[in-house]
Amino acid sequence: MSEYINLQKDVWRGLTGDDAQLPHAMLFVGKEGVGKRELAEVLAARLLCESKPAPHAPACGACASCQMWAAGTHPDYRLVQPEAESESDEGEGEATPGEKKKASKQIRIQQIREIEAFFYIGSHRGGARVCLIDPAESMNAVTANSLLKILEEPTASFYFIMISHRWHGLLPTLISRSRQVMFSPPSDADANAWLEQNKLGSAKSWLPFYGHAPLALAQAHQRGQLKALESLLADLLAPQDPLAQAAKWEAHVKTDGAMSMEVLVTTVQKWLLDLGLVAQGAAPRYFPHKNNALDALARKLSILLLMEAQKQVAQIRRLASHPLNARLFLEDLCVRAFRPLKNS
Repeated sequence: MSEYINLQKDVWRGLTGDDAQLPHAMLFVGKEGVGKRELAEVLAARLLCESKPAPHAPACGACASCQMWAAGTHPDYRLVQPEAESESDEGEGEATPGEKKKASKQIRIQQIREIEAFFYIGSHRGGARVCLIDPAESMNAVTANSLLKILEEPTASFYFIMISHRWHGLLPTLISRSRQVMFSPPSDADANAWLEQNKLGSAKSWLPFYGHAPLALAQAHQRGQLKALESLLADLLAPQDPLAQAAKWEAHVKTDGAMSMEVLVTTVQKWLLDLGLVAQGAAPRYFPHKNNALDALARKLSILLLMEAQKQVAQIRRLASHPLNARLFLEDLCVRAFRPLKNS
């Protein structure tokens, strides 16, 4: 538990001075991978702990409530998330016999109705009850309005913790009835310490690429994405003929489940941005560990063509999730991205 507290020490201290002052609805907002969900779970365990932890202390881990929490069987806790994010195979509606239905990517209104029933039933353990909703933006307007009806009738010792990566799109009324808790990326020192603690110190050079979000970096490592990115970055730092490069990247995308077309295009965009920064004498933002190689490339490019390439790649990015022809899409991407170097 403490490893996540250390990533967001200021947020934790702000939330755990006096439990009696906590609002009944909290909205944890910030980019993915900075520890919102993890700290929410640590806070939920503290609220449910029967040993009444001291200010800023986590749950004791030893009482009956903490043991049920550790076993995932606490009767006063509910997690609401899209079925696609859970381990359940159950989807929406009724399945045709013999067919496995696709899990929903939205939080269904039925899930909120079940929380409403939980809301009006007293605590099983005589203490707090906690409902964690992750992510809040997976509720459509109808589902969010159903939740609002519950939030408008706060009950003592009942806490809603909602998590959102894209909170600007939430219903204004949902935001107004919650206390927003902003999560910023942890300091590099704290992020690097966390990576070292989790045996990921060798990957810390990729922290800027993931927006200094260590949990996003850890997830990418677990999926095998970092190895694919190393190969992609090597190609970008030594670009070859666009058609040959497109053929190589197509095979990469088709055979490597860790590298999607969206990630590939995003990486090219970040590479172009760093080239522009280095060409103007600034430090690279996403690949600082490749500063020398970027500087060598930047000496060969045309700034005007680079600006045009950045604009064009941004325009075709929206097609990355569903290109009609992967090879043609990648050829177009490579031609546009490499043009500032070819014609300099």
